[in-house]
Amino acid sequence: MENGKIYIEDNLTNSVRYKMIIKAIKIEPKIAIKIFDKHNVLSGEIFDMLKDDKPKFKKAGGDQYIAIGYSKNRYLTVFFRYYGNEAEITTAYPSDRGQIKSYKKMK
Repeated sequence: MENGKIYIEDNLTNSVRYKMIIKAIKIEPKIAIKIFDKHNVLSGEIFDMLKDDKPKFKKAGGDQYIAIGYSKNRYLTVFFRYYGNEAEITTAYPSDRGQIKSYKKMK
């Protein structure tokens, strides 16, 4: 994170690489509750992973992206919408073995 901006490079695909700047990470309260109730993932873990770790990103379709990274003691997969310079979290869950393997190959 540099000057409140997160620079993201699409490094999970073999397509043209690009960067996006995320100035804000937003999680609606009802989404945060759903993520915790269903997947036992705290909002703080999502913020930490996106800001402190060097997650790997790929486009999921439309304005939706996937981030995979390490947070505290586990790997997380986070789906978010990207509008302008804001990431709006739609869901997050502990990464499965395949996602972790893909993440580690990209390091």
